[in-house]
Amino acid sequence: MELRQLRAFLQVATSRHFGRAAAALKITQPALTQRIQALERELGMQLLTRNAREVRLTAAGEVLLPYASSLVHVEDRALRDLADNAAGRAGKLRISYQLHVESPAMGEIMREFRRRYPKVEVEAASAYSVMSAEQIAAGNLDAAFVAMPIPHEEIVATRRISDDEVLLLAGERHRFARMERVPVSELAGQPMILFPRAVSPVLTAAFRRWLTERSGAELNIVAEEPLEQATMMVARSDSIVAFGRSRWTSAAATPGIVYLRMTPAPMTSFGIAYRRDDGSPQVAHLLEIVEEVAAAMGSQSPDGGELIAR
Repeated sequence: MELRQLRAFLQVATSRHFGRAAAALKITQPALTQRIQALERELGMQLLTRNAREVRLTAAGEVLLPYASSLVHVEDRALRDLADNAAGRAGKLRISYQLHVESPAMGEIMREFRRRYPKVEVEAASAYSVMSAEQIAAGNLDAAFVAMPIPHEEIVATRRISDDEVLLLAGERHRFARMERVPVSELAGQPMILFPRAVSPVLTAAFRRWLTERSGAELNIVAEEPLEQATMMVARSDSIVAFGRSRWTSAAATPGIVYLRMTPAPMTSFGIAYRRDDGSPQVAHLLEIVEEVAAAMGSQSPDGGELIAR
């Protein structure tokens, strides 16, 4: 049985009229008759009786009717879902949030995406930016919120959402704690903890270069630690400092730690990453929302802010 034959049978059975059924299907009445006859020949039984006034179902037609209705309904639903998927209104979006970061932009973008495209299944995870970039390059993620720049630029593209200021972390007894803003030149010779290069190689390398140029001296790096461990070390020391992007520090405020702004203020960019060759409508719709949210947020860079890398 062909679905077009079942659809023809169902339309005649519903309208009880060959002319109206042909018009609804947008075919000629002879073509409709041929489809019904082909279905009856294949089944080896008559499904409809017809006289000058009406069309009636035979006993076999009555048996077939609910099955025909069910099969046509399944086809209609499949066609709708395929169309939704092709238009990005359905399907799946695999996305990763930036680990340990509280960002209103991430929440706003994903809330709006879910509101506009409720049929799209969002598969969410969280990871460091470099890990997300690797997963996108490998084809295991569609998009990710990241601190820029990231590796795999030949495969992974980014779009900026906003800028994020890097803050200086010092203990309450540190001499910097009494300063309103800390000149970067004061960091010459200062024992410091930096974020591990392995976790964010491109961004960390750019920050090292920026600190060296602005302080005018080789860096006195005593350790490389993630923010949580660096914060604990700084809290127990009168001399060591560390650094954290403002979104990280807002989520990890610790008693005994002073969060200080620097001058000039180092800035990193926060954005969305995706494969350059990804032509999926789901990612295209996500990027449209990213552009809208980024435009609404506007520039958030402080006076004297400097991007450490572009």
